[in-house]
Amino acid sequence: MNENIKELIRYKYENGTSIRVLSEKYNQKVGTIKSWISREKWIKKKENTATSKRKNATTNCNQLQKAVDNKEIQIQKDILEGKSKQEIMSEYGISERTYSRKTKNARDLRKERTEKYLEKIVEEVYKGELYRILKGTETAKANLVVRATKEINSQEMDTKKVQEYDKAYTTIKKMGNDLMRTGKMLTAYEVLEIDKQLAEEALQKEKLEIEKAKIKKDDAKDSEKEKEVIQLLRNITKKVENNE
Repeated sequence: MNENIKELIRYKYENGTSIRVLSEKYNQKVGTIKSWISREKWIKKKENTATSKRKNATTNCNQLQKAVDNKEIQIQKDILEGKSKQEIMSEYGISERTYSRKTKNARDLRKERTEKYLEKIVEEVYKGELYRILKGTETAKANLVVRATKEINSQEMDTKKVQEYDKAYTTIKKMGNDLMRTGKMLTAYEVLEIDKQLAEEALQKEKLEIEKAKIKKDDAKDSEKEKEVIQLLRNITKKVENNE
């Protein structure tokens, strides 16, 4: 356990922060913090503590927080530089669960940094012309389709030409898709896939609603039958009583 974190928890506790809040914020078990409080006799300070003491305590807290932040930064740096899991866990005294969480944070940080630079590159390279370029690729594809169709329908079809048109179309399509992804847009195929997923989700939801309505209807029928049986039993009981 890192002593800086422990001291920071102690400071926060003695100045009024609850054990549960400290447990969640610093990823420590409630029982562990309670054992520290009991063993080391941590005592919450009174609200009328002298101003000078408050200033010193605040300074100490800031120093501890800075130490914790520096440790966090160093762990992230080591992860990004490819240091092994065992080395990091051993050096900083962290659990595998904590390591996994920090690895995810490092990946998110790397992704965020990459996206930031990509956006800058796209802006500088294309200078707002991405829409015009993509429009041009779609126009080129349409022209190739027209030419290929005419060639196929001609009486003396040139197979080689059709193959060339097909190859050119595939190349332009790939370039267009790459540009779409560079600009963080969905390709036509991806849009269709999303539409398909949404349609399937809507269908499943509709089926679920129908099933719920059916169950509700069956429950209503069962309830009605139950009422009829109860009424029948009452009538029989009444007749028996009258005969007696």
